[in-house]
Amino acid sequence: MQTRTYSLDEGKPKTAELKRELRFWDSVAINIGIIIGVGIFRTPSTIAKYLSSPLLILATWVVGGVIACVGALCYAELASRHPHTGGTYVFLRESYGKLVSFLFGWTEITILRAGSIAAVAYVFSTYLKNFVSLGIWGEKFIAIALICGLTVINILGVKLGARVQHVFSSLKILTLFGISAAVFLMFPKLGNVSAIWHAEAAKQSYAHFPLLWTSALVPILWTYGGWHESAFMSGEFHDTKRELPFSIVTSALVVTAFYVLVNVAYLLVIPPSQMVETKAIAAGVINRLFGNSGNLIISLAVLISATGALNSTIMTGGRIPFAVAKDYPKFGWFAHVDSKFGTPKRALLLNSIWAAVLILFGNFETLLFFCQFAQWLFFALAGASLIWARKNSLHEGFETPLHPLFPILFVALGAAICVSIIWNFPHASLTGIALIAIGIPIYLWLKYSESAR
Repeated sequence: MQTRTYSLDEGKPKTAELKRELRFWDSVAINIGIIIGVGIFRTPSTIAKYLSSPLLILATWVVGGVIACVGALCYAELASRHPHTGGTYVFLRESYGKLVSFLFGWTEITILRAGSIAAVAYVFSTYLKNFVSLGIWGEKFIAIALICGLTVINILGVKLGARVQHVFSSLKILTLFGISAAVFLMFPKLGNVSAIWHAEAAKQSYAHFPLLWTSALVPILWTYGGWHESAFMSGEFHDTKRELPFSIVTSALVVTAFYVLVNVAYLLVIPPSQMVETKAIAAGVINRLFGNSGNLIISLAVLISATGALNSTIMTGGRIPFAVAKDYPKFGWFAHVDSKFGTPKRALLLNSIWAAVLILFGNFETLLFFCQFAQWLFFALAGASLIWARKNSLHEGFETPLHPLFPILFVALGAAICVSIIWNFPHASLTGIALIAIGIPIYLWLKYSESAR
């Protein structure tokens, strides 16, 4: 594999540039805002379907955190090496060329990013029904209105979007800490927890255990998703040699600690055998401690969490079509930077409009599930690119420790997850591959159009 270098502005008309205004805590807020979405309020019930031992469940959450931290270490160096807006898109382009990076951008823009925006907005409107009566079209209207409002905020300036993110990320941390603190304060009234945990562990089935454990790990990894997001905005960070890399690693470590803490709290109140029947696990915990008021408390927590996750997803997601458009004149209209606010206004609007279409007409949850294979495939390719980058070029910024151990481990984990998804969900995997492959003729058309000019 040969490392290539492409100029972001090669052959393109000069336009206003994105401003380098973001710092360490902005990155931490962005990453935490996306990682702590709605998953931590829902996935523990899914995990309990496969694992009944509380200690095994906690160990699997730790493993998921380790995987996120290993990936964060790799992305920290990649972001330091390639301080340009676009994140994974830029990493793949510099190492594998434009075809691979375009296929990543294609998958992100058409399915993953807009689908994520639509899904989180829909969760917000669903939980809002606990406070306001809404019909199906009312839910859709609220979801689209929230997307529009947050898109406008991010168009008005990257610092404004970052300030909003600071508020919601702080509220998320306080919410998780509050749930955990409430449980630990009530611990003396929870009965013989040790005996309950031993009884639950005895129910653990070890027949086909690798399949059970992998099935539990996949939703955990989804809940940890987003540790790499601020890398998409590398071109807008003041210090990409130290602040950005260390912020990516810090985000992963902080979220891992809080996720393990919150799951300890969940398991102290509701054993795995009962968790399976409790889809809204956080509400179930609060209800047991404080009565029926738990539903409203947790609904408010989810509204806060969903808003923060949506703001981060909109903010970072707008940088992907922007980076793609910088490379392809046919899409050059989306590479525009607003001269007044210094933001990729058109790229932000593209994602939001497409997300609104999915809310109105699309089955985006199915599409997101199909693309889990694609997401981890590109993660593995990005990890492998770091190994080659170390061989082919010197670097003065952040360096992943114990190289090449962590990159090799991350690539191996990504490959193992892809194989596991293919083995357990072949139809979903083939659909994911097909969605990626659709981008190939589009790329060839773009390349032919450029050569014909």
